[in-house]
Amino acid sequence: MQGLTQSEVLQLLRSLLPAELALARQQEGAEEPIDGAALTAQTRLDQPPLRLDSLERLNLAGTLNRFFCLHETGVEDRLLAQRQLGDWAALIAEASARTSGLVFSTSGSTGEPKPHHHSWAALRQEGEVLAETLGPHRRVIAWLPVHHLYGFMLGVAAPRALGAEVVEAHEAPAALAGDRRPGDLIATVPARWRYLADSGRPFAAGSTGVSSTAPLEQGLRQRLLEAGLGGLAEIYGATETGGVGVRWAPETAYRLLPHWERGSHGSLRRLLPDGATLSFAPLDRLEWLEARTFRPAGRLDGVVQVGGVNVSPERVAERIRGHEAVADCAVRPFGEGSRQRLKAFIVPADGQADREALREALTEWLWESLPAAERPIRLSFGERLPRNELGKLQDWD
Repeated sequence: MQGLTQSEVLQLLRSLLPAELALARQQEGAEEPIDGAALTAQTRLDQPPLRLDSLERLNLAGTLNRFFCLHETGVEDRLLAQRQLGDWAALIAEASARTSGLVFSTSGSTGEPKPHHHSWAALRQEGEVLAETLGPHRRVIAWLPVHHLYGFMLGVAAPRALGAEVVEAHEAPAALAGDRRPGDLIATVPARWRYLADSGRPFAAGSTGVSSTAPLEQGLRQRLLEAGLGGLAEIYGATETGGVGVRWAPETAYRLLPHWERGSHGSLRRLLPDGATLSFAPLDRLEWLEARTFRPAGRLDGVVQVGGVNVSPERVAERIRGHEAVADCAVRPFGEGSRQRLKAFIVPADGQADREALREALTEWLWESLPAAERPIRLSFGERLPRNELGKLQDWD
């Protein structure tokens, strides 16, 4: 993989632009929702459904410059002169043949998003490894945001290595509802796998599933296999590393993908195509069974997965503590696997405040202020945070 085709760039724009606009506008429902399907027939950038003003166009051009490394070619300023989405795609596709790779950012409430550069050689290497690991498929249904690394690898890089047709994220629900074909490779996250299991529709013969971002519960996995999936792989990895390991059953350990090996002092080493190596400190505690098999044993930074998004409960609690009606707050996850969400215990600033009125006000504020994955959906109140006899914060119902 060296560079992108115009259709691949359009696929990335249909994923990246709505996400960036939603983030910039900072309020759900403030504008008409924009999705990939709405951008399929989009022409001018200053007309619906995008309806960009000059400042938004400037900010998006900056985002595209960073993501596609356009500054390496000197064409980044030409984005501001373009008014057609297709012209953006053509410009980026042509420039991508002369850039070093792509820059993906971490997501979720884990602090300021951090950029991570992945070279074309590394992206090609992982796409080819995933294609070989997952086997031949004529069609890939990528129900994923492809501007994130996992989505890109399963929705762009691996299909290119397979020579497969791609069903994009905005088309995936319809394809999975009424156009399931033998031999499909279906890639999504645990919450969406649960939705597919609940639909009750059988999968076509020879279909293979791929999941990542959080472990699948055994019961959910079994339901999907009983619905006809021929196999269901889980990929372990992160934005920093890409895919590191794969397993085909929850009772087995993850096995390192061929371009990875165990390093010294708990590190992971990636073997690059040119013979160089990169060393990474894993985000999880890893229990090694053998030289190439391991089990994750919990995050080192307290981050949890909610709907496929990395979320820091402490950062969410810090955000809630900033509300004028809140004196203190603790946030924890509850539920298992794809059903995991957040709950909050709140100490009101006014101990005499009406609890139900406060609940209603805070619920409304949370809906307006936090994205779904970071939003506590269960609120409890008390005069002080629940602690045990040693003073340590403890769980609550």
